[in-house]
Order: sequence, then structure tokens, then C-alpha cells
Amino acid sequence: MIDFNKKIVNSDKFRNPALTFIATGEYCHYPKGTSEYYNFWETEADKCINGFTSDDGDYITGYNYFYLNYCPIQRIVYKRDKSDKLIKTRELSFPDFYDYDYYYFNSIQEAEQEGKHMVVAKARRKGYSYKGGAMLCRNFFLIPGSKSYVYASNKQYLTDDGILTKAWDYMDFIDSNTAWGKKRQVA
Repeated sequence: MIDFNKKIVNSDKFRNPALTFIATGEYCHYPKGTSEYYNFWETEADKCINGFTSDDGDYITGYNYFYLNYCPIQRIVYKRDKSDKLIKTRELSFPDFYDYDYYYFNSIQEAEQEGKHMVVAKARRKGYSYKGGAMLCRNFFLIPGSKSYVYASNKQYLTDDGILTKAWDYMDFIDSNTAWGKKRQVA
């Protein structure tokens, strides 16, 4: 059962791979093909599948870990221009840790473990296409033989700027920057 009173302290502990990528432009500093390289990626895959427990005992699901570390999103960022006026811009970067994402991914995991489905009622423009695309990709790259389905009442919510578009962007990023890349057929 999800504890909605739980407070996560220092949530960056869940984002170390993303923070390393932001700082260095790569996830793994070990040379490709070495045992250290393979161990790094096997450990990361395990965290993305089974979740991650930090040294202080805080836990996030594998879906949440994958989303935070391997799925860059278009974020709104506030910056100051030359005249010191605050302006709003979009920037491609990794998601921040949000309590309600934490609750959402925990709820998804709980429903899966109980063999149930889940419905979410929410306002538009809350980032759920990003989260859904991340779940599709996590399963595609890390769970052999898995099948994921996504439906929408209108095609635009799948492909224009929808969940499938987000998933395809993640796939390109993961193919280019991780050891999990897969050959994909061009349609």
C-alpha cells in the first residue's frame, strides 16, 4: 500500500545516472566491451526492472527510475534575459523528481503485482504522455518478449505530440546513449 505521507529527502539520489549524463554527456565512463561496462549496464537494467532502494532505505519503482534517468523531456525552464526579465523557455532535459510521479509509479506497480489495471483521471498537460512513453520503452528495451499497448480516443494523442511520439524520441535517445540499443524496422 502506498504511503502518501512519506517524504523523500534528497531525491537526486534516484537520479545519479541522469546527473552524470548531464555533467559528462555519457552514462558510463568504462570502456565499451569491458566487464565494468557490462556490469554497469546490467546493474542499471536491474534497477529499471526491479526498482531502486537508496542507502537510506527510500525506494522507487523501476518505471520511475527508468523515467528519471533515461527519458529526457521537454521542460519549461525560467531564465533571465539580458534585461533581467524572467522568460519562459522549453529545454530538453531529464525530469525532476515529483511526489505525484512517485505515487503514480507506485500505484502502477501495485496494480501490476495484484494483476489489476489502473485508470487515471487528470487534467491535460501534466506529463503523462512522457510517463507512458517511458513505460513503453522500459518494457521494450529491458523485458524480452514483452508486449505493451497504448490507446487513445483520437489519433493526435498518439502521434502528433502524443505518447508514441514521446516513446519514439526515447527510443532514439536510448539507442544512441546506452548499451540497450536495438535494431528497429523502419515502417
